[in-house]
Amino acid sequence: MSEAFIRDLLASDLSVLEAGLELLDIEKYIPSELGTRSFLDLLAKDHYGHWVIVEVKKTNAAAREAAHEVFKYAEAVQRHFGARSDEIRVIVASVEWKELLIPFSRLKAEASISVDGFHLELDAAGKILKASPVETVPVNLGRYLAPWHELNLYHDHASLERGIASYEECCQTKGIKDYVLVILKAAEDFNERAADALANALQAIDAMFGSKAREGSSKFSSVPPERYEYILYFAPQILSKEFCLDIIARNPALLEEVESYPADMSKEAELCALHTNVYDIEPCPVRDSGEIGYAAKFKNTLLDDEGWTVEQVLRRGMFERNNLLSDDAIINELKGLTGSSGQSFKRTISMSNRTHVASTRADMATALATNPSWLSQINRVLDDVLKDTPAALVDINVFCPSSGVFTLYFIATDDGSNSHVPSYQVEVSDAAGNLTKLYVGLLSPSGQPTTFDKILEKYYDGRMGRLMFLAGAGFYETRDADVMDDLGLVYRSFRLDNPRGDATWFELKEERWKAIKPELPFQPLQPYFDANGPLIESIVTEIGSRMYGGFHDMS
Repeated sequence: MSEAFIRDLLASDLSVLEAGLELLDIEKYIPSELGTRSFLDLLAKDHYGHWVIVEVKKTNAAAREAAHEVFKYAEAVQRHFGARSDEIRVIVASVEWKELLIPFSRLKAEASISVDGFHLELDAAGKILKASPVETVPVNLGRYLAPWHELNLYHDHASLERGIASYEECCQTKGIKDYVLVILKAAEDFNERAADALANALQAIDAMFGSKAREGSSKFSSVPPERYEYILYFAPQILSKEFCLDIIARNPALLEEVESYPADMSKEAELCALHTNVYDIEPCPVRDSGEIGYAAKFKNTLLDDEGWTVEQVLRRGMFERNNLLSDDAIINELKGLTGSSGQSFKRTISMSNRTHVASTRADMATALATNPSWLSQINRVLDDVLKDTPAALVDINVFCPSSGVFTLYFIATDDGSNSHVPSYQVEVSDAAGNLTKLYVGLLSPSGQPTTFDKILEKYYDGRMGRLMFLAGAGFYETRDADVMDDLGLVYRSFRLDNPRGDATWFELKEERWKAIKPELPFQPLQPYFDANGPLIESIVTEIGSRMYGGFHDMS
């Protein structure tokens, strides 16, 4: 059953793809003054009178070429017919999507024209049963580490070596070719600090719950905690839905459970669940203990708080072949600094490279999904820089924990490092590397805050347990912007001109930069803490009484 056969099936009834499509030509030849020639599988028009290019694929090998061909064909139609990009659409139709999904998702994300995909299902007689729209997966210019990781702990080096060998065997069995394994070494005092934290937690539990807890906790505390010297941190290139389902199909009961996922489940939640199931299905790697991993835990807990150090980055598949990819770049992706964590973003770009600027805007939209204010403001900053200094070099560093109430708790209980304060910096330098402008984002007072009890009632059904549940998800609150608004806080942007000379300050207000004269050091959040002592005290008391050295009471 050739591609030509499938093409002719579609030509006989384009309505299986979309109502109102009208066939104009089959194997349409489009000449080009640039020397390239294009043969379009099908050329049609929709009911709006727009050109529609239908590209038919049958095998995975051919499917991988589709992205390049779509760009070539669309440009040829633009030149030959004098059409604008908004007057051209592309439909990719294929019976196989296992290999096509990732390049198609990237194509759809990057293309300036409308691109849609359809999965064709044929019966035994070669007739089209149905054409289902294809949902894309998030991609990042060909390399996108899945944001759902595995954290494996090992007692000693011999155990670690067994874990590495077992991971390679598991991935080979499951067909996972592209992945990284990061070996982390414990800080010298990690196990002692972990034992002290456990003892303090047990003491706190004993003090809160009395004799009933004392009996069980004393038995537990009599057993010395396990010592761990190494972590093996696993992250694959993001897997497609179809790939995950092929693996899960080896376990019919699990496949039935997965197929019963609710229809309104978000694509991200579904893909997360599919990855978790693929990790858990046999065979599983050897480990002395294991946990789930994610960007915030990797960066904030392991590297920053607990002091684990990166000893080695093991690469497999595309990560091994890419000798231009540094270990630091991989570590930054695992930290979520490319935007995948929804909490951090870091990048240096040349404003003259339009592709870099466009991909930066797209990745920032992911990083700042819960903070539309800063997303809009930083895009405004990039617009200003493009207009005023189009050849500038720009360093962007965003930290937006999106922790809601926990943001205030961590700031109030911080040791003075300001490591939990949301902020961003955009540094603009000229061709000689001289810093010319500095843009800063800060959390600032915006009005009278509500009470902590009302926050609990509005967002967490009045229950501390629901609020504390966020502790198990990296303290990530998807409603952060709304919570901050009720707490009387807003994300604002400021500009500092000539920062290394006679500096002048501006604040972005009502879409205009207005000159200000702030007190230095510039700390707009300090007056908020000074004026709202009772609110801060209630937050610190209620949350602090449920946090014991890494253990969180979610009752």
